[in-house]
Amino acid sequence: MAHLVYFNGRGRGELIRLMLAAAEITFTESFLTQREEFTKLIQDGSLPFKQVPLLKIDDMELVQTNAIVHYVARKGHLYGADDKEAAIIDMYYEASRDFFMVFLPVNFLKTEEQAITDAKNAGDDKYFPALEKRLTENGTGFLVGKSLTMADVGFLEVLLLCVEYGGVNFLDNYSEVKKYYNRLISIPAIANFLNGPLRKRKNDEQYVTEVKRVLNRK
Repeated sequence: MAHLVYFNGRGRGELIRLMLAAAEITFTESFLTQREEFTKLIQDGSLPFKQVPLLKIDDMELVQTNAIVHYVARKGHLYGADDKEAAIIDMYYEASRDFFMVFLPVNFLKTEEQAITDAKNAGDDKYFPALEKRLTENGTGFLVGKSLTMADVGFLEVLLLCVEYGGVNFLDNYSEVKKYYNRLISIPAIANFLNGPLRKRKNDEQYVTEVKRVLNRK
């Protein structure tokens, strides 16, 4: 059993939730809503870099999103069959994080409309053609190897946002990517998460207000 401490929203926590679901690791959550809750975690030594998310797992308190994701991937056997596969997984996972930055600031620093435009431009310019090529070459329905890995989960987070913000036709020009997206959301563990209560709503006014209050930002 793991326990995630973050906000009641997506942000940098949703990928961790998605990874835990893909790894079939049961978890609970607590949500930060007040500044005092955050400062107490710092004072208690749980947040050495004064940042969340925080994942409590296997008698550890882990911070830094990517460190958490990598640990969960290893624990859930989502990190490839050998070091070579792990390196390729890292490469595609890091690309997914670059693409994700299009959506992270929505309703903080950019509008949904700006995010859709930015995602379309970035996707058409490099991410979607690269995925089409890789999926065709690998031929297994996954980016690396013959089964789900951290790289797939990283890109799934972004593809979910593309479709949610841009509509069901957002991926129509990329047949392999669209098949890939539909395949991933049909995996039972992922489908259960996406259709269940642990999936968080997209950024809204309440989420933005809570984040700014807890982090003491205007």
